[in-house]
Amino acid sequence: MLSGAVYRKQRNQIMSNSTSIDLVIFDLYGTLIKFGIMHHPFRELLKWAREHGRQVKEDDARNLMTTNANIFQLALHLEIQAPDDLLIKLQQSINEELASLTLFGDVIPTLTKIQSLGIPIAICSNLAQPYGDVINRLLSQFEFLRFLSYEVGFIKPEQEIYQKIILESGFSSESCLFVGDTFIADYDGPIKNGFQARHLVRNQKSGGYQISTLSEILELI
Repeated sequence: MLSGAVYRKQRNQIMSNSTSIDLVIFDLYGTLIKFGIMHHPFRELLKWAREHGRQVKEDDARNLMTTNANIFQLALHLEIQAPDDLLIKLQQSINEELASLTLFGDVIPTLTKIQSLGIPIAICSNLAQPYGDVINRLLSQFEFLRFLSYEVGFIKPEQEIYQKIILESGFSSESCLFVGDTFIADYDGPIKNGFQARHLVRNQKSGGYQISTLSEILELI
């Protein structure tokens, strides 16, 4: 992970860039990455646990996304005594999902342009640990500051995850642009914490704070 200081040094070398945006922060799934297949394996795990007598806990979903562990370790962490054959089946479902992942068509051109302007980019996403490796697989040509929920221990829209972005990047919230497809996590939360933000809603008309393609943010920087 590159520090904010390193990013600023790199950016200062490009003297022609006078933008007021110091950092662009992207959500991951639904924003940069799309599923070809969705099995919802963690939902299936919780469903199995409920059917076998375990009470649903209010923080189950949060624990899934803030624990740096695979599905076998997560089951133990959540005190779910699932049989090995079920966990193996769920891992196979995860593998199928991961194999189906692709980038939206506007991702590479948009990130490439931002990078060419010397503006650093970050990813801030709520996700379980198995779904983080896609960054290295599909976006290896880019360097990101990473704020993944299972690595930082917080989820959007908790204030702490936005504060961590500011602390680790070294930039002010006002000079950071947040972009994502979930209104509360990627627009409302950032705005309440002083960020600039745009809500990505693909296949709908753009207007105001809402954009329909990632390329539209290039007009802001």
